[in-house]
Amino acid sequence: MVQKMKINNGHNSTVLYIGVDEAGRGPLIGDMVVAGVLSAGSKLKELEKEGLVESKQLNAEARASFYRKAIKYGIVVIAVYVSPWRIDNENLNKLEEEQIKWILKVFSKIVPGVRVDEIKVFIDEVKGSARKIESAARELFSKYKLVFKMEPEADDKYSPVALASIFAKVMRDRNLDVLRKLYGDFGSGYSADPITVNWVKMNYRPSIKPPLFIRRSWRNLKDIAPEWYVEKKVEIKKHRSLLDFTKR
Repeated sequence: MVQKMKINNGHNSTVLYIGVDEAGRGPLIGDMVVAGVLSAGSKLKELEKEGLVESKQLNAEARASFYRKAIKYGIVVIAVYVSPWRIDNENLNKLEEEQIKWILKVFSKIVPGVRVDEIKVFIDEVKGSARKIESAARELFSKYKLVFKMEPEADDKYSPVALASIFAKVMRDRNLDVLRKLYGDFGSGYSADPITVNWVKMNYRPSIKPPLFIRRSWRNLKDIAPEWYVEKKVEIKKHRSLLDFTKR
């Protein structure tokens, strides 16, 4: 159950809330979607009264309803789609960290147009990234009093993150709906789903490259479609000094 947040609606202070979450870190099929929401406390309060909880506790119809209501209320939403190709070639935590920083940067361009005294940022945990993301947030919002929290299961604790989780899930699912119309029913897209596994087996051709929406570095793909599997090799970027350029 999303905890009831202490919303400051006083006349002498204006507080904005930011929540960030993702959908689709683990599936074999489809993009990962990272979504951020920017909202006044009063709008979040209205959604809380209507039963706002994180996306996994809601069915598709309820998620779509909150999606429409949030847009109607004027809540600002930013979503980033991370392709399977990038997931196959880059560190997943670093990728998510990068998208979160970008979302915060865009929000920092919007905030100056609103009278704001305090900004509260809530983000679902990305392992190993909390300090870097908090540092980026404090730099971006240096003119404001800032509360920053990145915690495990933040979508189950804070309503801005719960709402972000709904947007990420709805926007990912809409993409999957289009793919199913084009390629047939592949189920949920998770490798534990028998429908997904069966779809991969039925469409597997060793001599043909897989569709671009399949994550080729997922190890379970090696068992069901070995020629589609590629080992993930994340390039470690070495920082170069001036001496490196003098050696040419």
